[in-house]
Amino acid sequence: MNSTDPTNAQFAAYCAMWAYFNTVLFGGALGDVILNFSRLARSLGFFAPERWRDVGDQVTHEISLNPAHLKRDNAKDAASTLVHEMAHLWRHGQPNPPRNGYHDRQWADKMESLGLMPSSTAGPGGARVGYRMSHYLIPGGAFERAFEQMPAECHLPWTCGIDDEARGDKKSKKAKKEAARKVKVKYSCPGCELNVWGRGGLRCEDCDEELVADGAAVDECAATPAPKAA
Repeated sequence: MNSTDPTNAQFAAYCAMWAYFNTVLFGGALGDVILNFSRLARSLGFFAPERWRDVGDQVTHEISLNPAHLKRDNAKDAASTLVHEMAHLWRHGQPNPPRNGYHDRQWADKMESLGLMPSSTAGPGGARVGYRMSHYLIPGGAFERAFEQMPAECHLPWTCGIDDEARGDKKSKKAKKEAARKVKVKYSCPGCELNVWGRGGLRCEDCDEELVADGAAVDECAATPAPKAA
């Protein structure tokens, strides 16, 4: 395997981190899964049971992390998301697993034992069970100790270069520039009553006069304004 290839390097570390936490936090009890990355909206990661099937009709599960949240300065948070999803895999293998997406009390108890406190608000005081759940680190807990001792080869070498906020800023600036290009100004002929909308440098063909700006900017794509509510 070429360790300098980005795909190989990233997934080698991903697999190593998975194996490390499986050994240290779960006693090696978790079976193999497909590890993946997915930019699923509003999700740090997810566990999808029986998502994959091979040619022999054998099925396996998927754990996916959102690469948009893989930042250089929050490697611990990204690793805790992996363990969060590994706890779902552990719970799926226990009797009477909950409905897909539901975080039940048995899962919550396991998370707490791992040093990750379940919370619907990602902070103290949030609900411990429910559908849309996060967690926060228990200082000095099992996860934090394990992360601090995690070998270098388990750390993901590739992180998201541009976060969503920066990407949003760039899109916003681009949208503003495009909108500015679409804006036209009302021009009037000083010799007659001709009114046109354009971007300057216009002349009246009848009067041969240069048109002058005579109004507020108007968006060329704007529809007729709707009447105001009474």
